[in-house]
Amino acid sequence: MKIIITESQYNRIWLLRRYKLVRDSFDTIFMYIKNPCKFDSFEHYERTFVDLMLDELHPEYYLIDNFDYEGMISELKDMFYVELTELYWGRKC
Repeated sequence: MKIIITESQYNRIWLLRRYKLVRDSFDTIFMYIKNPCKFDSFEHYERTFVDLMLDELHPEYYLIDNFDYEGMISELKDMFYVELTELYWGRKC
């Protein structure tokens, strides 16, 4: 029996296999994004989070040929959407 895995499923599996690393990276990045008042919009806030997260995870994926950056960005946004929206919209500026 062969199981076919799509690219988006592969990205999700890649992140879930390294969930402790991903969670620790989020906690590290939180120091930089914990003040959402510095950002003009939620899109800018979310993009900063994704950029910092990819930089933090870079040592894990930089040798993988054909690494799907866009897919990983999409998966990170999906995984942390609730936490990011709560942080951004729950702000007190």
